[in-house]
Amino acid sequence: MSKVRLEFLSWLTDTLDVKGAGDGLILEQEIKDGNTVKELLMRVAAAYPRFSQTVFDIKSQKLSSGVRIFYNDCQLELVNGLETKLNDHDALIFVPVIAGG
Repeated sequence: MSKVRLEFLSWLTDTLDVKGAGDGLILEQEIKDGNTVKELLMRVAAAYPRFSQTVFDIKSQKLSSGVRIFYNDCQLELVNGLETKLNDHDALIFVPVIAGG
């Protein structure tokens, strides 16, 4: 079984219902060879309802516009989006979009 690293920054740690995570949280998730980012997000969203409500909607299978994901230090949309295939030791960093004026 392969593993990927998920890193959540800022308030996104709250979506995983982990107390005392502060400004960052790192999780490791097992994946099967050939799993996509979307398949992994579906699994995380099923396990954490607040993640599903805030970050990735299971029903629409879409990422919130308030979140960006970096895949091995590259913006996920520039690779292959949610259809990006995962490999052992890949890293996904979840970053909240900051807007204002």
